[in-house]
Amino acid sequence: MTTRITFDGPGASGESYTVVVPDDVAIALYGGLKGSPVVIDPADEDFDELIASTSLLSRLIAHLTLSRERHIAAADATSPHANRRAIGIAAAMQPSQLGVVLERNGRPRNRKA
Repeated sequence: MTTRITFDGPGASGESYTVVVPDDVAIALYGGLKGSPVVIDPADEDFDELIASTSLLSRLIAHLTLSRERHIAAADATSPHANRRAIGIAAAMQPSQLGVVLERNGRPRNRKA
Protein backbone atom coordinates (compact mmCIF):
# COMPACT_ATOMS: atom_id res chain seq x y z
CA MET A 1 0.00 0.00 0.00
CA THR A 2 1.08 3.57 -0.62
CA THR A 3 0.37 6.96 0.87
CA ARG A 4 0.16 10.23 -1.02
CA ILE A 5 1.78 13.14 0.84
CA THR A 6 1.26 16.73 -0.27
CA PHE A 7 3.53 19.55 0.86
CA ASP A 8 2.49 23.18 0.50
CA GLY A 9 5.50 25.16 -0.68
CA PRO A 10 6.80 28.01 1.44
CA GLY A 11 6.29 31.63 0.57
CA ALA A 12 3.83 33.36 -1.69
CA SER A 13 4.26 30.90 -4.58
CA GLY A 14 1.66 28.59 -3.08
CA GLU A 15 3.02 25.65 -5.05
CA SER A 16 2.31 22.21 -3.69
CA TYR A 17 4.34 19.07 -4.18
CA THR A 18 3.00 15.55 -3.97
CA VAL A 19 4.92 12.33 -3.45
CA VAL A 20 3.71 8.77 -3.22
CA VAL A 21 5.58 6.59 -0.74
CA PRO A 22 5.05 3.19 0.84
CA ASP A 23 2.82 3.34 3.93
CA ASP A 24 5.67 2.24 6.21
CA VAL A 25 7.86 5.11 4.97
CA ALA A 26 5.02 7.61 5.40
CA ILE A 27 4.43 6.43 8.97
CA ALA A 28 8.17 6.61 9.73
CA LEU A 29 8.37 10.12 8.26
CA TYR A 30 5.36 11.27 10.26
CA GLY A 31 6.71 9.68 13.44
CA GLY A 32 10.07 11.34 12.94
CA LEU A 33 8.54 14.75 12.35
CA LYS A 34 6.32 14.41 15.42
CA GLY A 35 9.18 13.12 17.58
CA SER A 36 7.50 9.81 18.31
CA PRO A 37 9.68 7.30 20.18
CA VAL A 38 7.75 4.43 18.56
CA VAL A 39 9.24 2.88 15.44
CA ILE A 40 7.04 0.40 13.62
CA ASP A 41 8.21 -2.79 11.98
CA PRO A 42 7.74 -3.08 8.21
CA ALA A 43 4.43 -4.51 7.11
CA ASP A 44 4.46 -7.90 5.43
CA GLU A 45 6.09 -7.03 2.12
CA ASP A 46 7.99 -9.07 -0.38
CA PHE A 47 11.74 -8.75 -0.89
CA ASP A 48 11.56 -6.27 -3.78
CA GLU A 49 9.19 -3.97 -1.86
CA LEU A 50 11.45 -4.06 1.20
CA ILE A 51 14.51 -3.25 -0.93
CA ALA A 52 12.67 -0.35 -2.61
CA SER A 53 11.59 1.03 0.79
CA THR A 54 15.12 0.62 2.15
CA SER A 55 16.56 2.48 -0.83
CA LEU A 56 14.03 5.30 -0.42
CA LEU A 57 14.79 5.60 3.30
CA SER A 58 18.55 5.63 2.60
CA ARG A 59 18.19 8.49 0.10
CA LEU A 60 15.98 10.39 2.55
CA ILE A 61 18.46 9.90 5.42
CA ALA A 62 21.39 11.06 3.25
CA HIS A 63 19.48 14.16 2.17
CA LEU A 64 18.36 15.00 5.71
CA THR A 65 21.91 14.47 7.04
CA LEU A 66 23.30 16.97 4.53
CA SER A 67 20.52 19.42 5.36
CA ARG A 68 21.21 19.02 9.09
CA GLU A 69 24.91 19.73 8.53
CA ARG A 70 24.12 22.91 6.62
CA HIS A 71 21.75 24.04 9.37
CA ILE A 72 24.48 23.40 11.96
CA ALA A 73 26.99 25.47 10.00
CA ALA A 74 24.45 28.26 9.47
CA ALA A 75 23.63 28.35 13.20
CA ASP A 76 27.33 28.55 14.02
CA ALA A 77 27.80 31.36 11.50
CA THR A 78 25.12 33.55 13.13
CA SER A 79 27.65 34.89 15.63
CA PRO A 80 31.30 34.44 16.58
CA HIS A 81 29.92 33.52 19.98
CA ALA A 82 27.18 31.13 18.82
CA ASN A 83 26.47 28.57 21.52
CA ARG A 84 28.12 25.43 20.19
CA ARG A 85 26.94 23.44 23.18
CA ALA A 86 23.32 24.24 22.26
CA ILE A 87 24.03 23.43 18.61
CA GLY A 88 25.52 20.07 19.61
CA ILE A 89 22.55 19.26 21.83
CA ALA A 90 20.07 20.16 19.07
CA ALA A 91 22.04 18.03 16.59
CA ALA A 92 22.45 15.17 19.09
CA MET A 93 26.23 15.26 18.56
CA GLN A 94 29.25 14.98 20.78
CA PRO A 95 31.63 17.98 20.61
CA SER A 96 34.14 16.02 18.50
CA GLN A 97 31.43 15.10 15.97
CA LEU A 98 30.23 18.68 15.87
CA GLY A 99 33.76 19.87 15.18
CA VAL A 100 34.10 17.53 12.23
CA VAL A 101 30.76 18.69 10.78
CA LEU A 102 31.65 22.35 11.24
CA GLU A 103 35.03 21.89 9.60
CA ARG A 104 33.51 19.94 6.70
CA ASN A 105 31.14 22.86 6.14
CA GLY A 106 33.79 25.60 6.16
CA ARG A 107 33.55 26.61 9.81
CA PRO A 108 36.52 26.50 12.20
CA ARG A 109 36.61 23.42 14.39
CA ASN A 110 38.22 25.40 17.17
CA ARG A 111 37.52 29.12 17.53
CA LYS A 112 40.72 29.66 19.53
CA ALA A 113 42.97 28.69 16.62
